[in-house]
Amino acid sequence: MSDSDSPLTQRQMQLMAYVDDEMPAQERTEFEQQLAQDSDLAAEVAEFRRLEDITKALQLAEPSDHEIHRFWESFYNRSEWRLGWILFTAGLAVLGAWGLSELLGNPDLHAIAKLAIVAALFGSAILFWNVLRIKLRTHRLDRYRGVIR
Repeated sequence: MSDSDSPLTQRQMQLMAYVDDEMPAQERTEFEQQLAQDSDLAAEVAEFRRLEDITKALQLAEPSDHEIHRFWESFYNRSEWRLGWILFTAGLAVLGAWGLSELLGNPDLHAIAKLAIVAALFGSAILFWNVLRIKLRTHRLDRYRGVIR
């Protein structure tokens, strides 16, 4: 196998299609004949299958509930999280207001296009607010709230 970022060769693409079982029946038969004759190709197939098995067996490590609880107990972590959201929201609001003023002040843009863009933005804001409001109202009724994994 090559460690470079060069494009895949035809042989490598066939090899991957074979291992992933994405080859048409006739091509598969021809490839299996090549496989029986070429020991290097058979070794590559075995390596690809081994890598596929390893990849499927990998699990992402998740922090324990204790670690998550300890993280949120810290005043610094909670403050940092809140400050980040405040700055992000303020930045979006400023960019939104500036974009809207640029949109409405642009004489080259047709009035119908301006109206359509404003309507789409307003509709998105209404939908976002609706989802947020539902989440806030139903949060206390969430039967999985407080359940420890």
